[in-house]
Amino acid sequence: MKIIGIIGGCGSGKSEVSNLLKNKFNAYIINADKVAHEILEKDSEAYKKIIKCFGKNILDNNGNINRKRLGAVVFSDKEKLKLLTNITHPYINDNIIQIINDLKKDNKYKYIVLEITALGKGEIYSLIDEYWYIYCNMNVRLDRLLKYRNISAESAKDIIGKQPTDSEFRKYADVVIDNSNTLKYTFEQIKAYLIN
Repeated sequence: MKIIGIIGGCGSGKSEVSNLLKNKFNAYIINADKVAHEILEKDSEAYKKIIKCFGKNILDNNGNINRKRLGAVVFSDKEKLKLLTNITHPYINDNIIQIINDLKKDNKYKYIVLEITALGKGEIYSLIDEYWYIYCNMNVRLDRLLKYRNISAESAKDIIGKQPTDSEFRKYADVVIDNSNTLKYTFEQIKAYLIN
């Protein structure tokens, strides 16, 4: 069982690649962003710490964390983003490690695909056998963000500008998949790598 870390910026198509691995190569997908959603659920430990740090203005009418409001607070301030990361990452890491350990016991999947948004060091990263960097042309990324996230071009550029650069991602990458073209072209690259 191989653990593949899928990395790449917003709009690069990490989920598309993950789905190809799931549907064509018997991979189990762990999306770190989805795990992050789960740990933010109302009245969880992470939820309480976040409210204590960022106040109740980030809550919706039902008392749940409104991710857009929280994002507006932290993405405009590096220190606040770091604070949020320090709160959430231990919970995210623990959940992911538990999922991986359970999957290893089952031994049902050929690959575990961990779709992550951050690059870093620590226990979770030491579990990854190889990193796949999903590269995508900047114009394609911007088009995707505008189309699927319903945000302005300025917001899209701001999000991308706060993420690691192409050269930073490539430093981590064991494999580079170009997802700027058709899904068929992306699939052919994956197939050539995994089958050879």
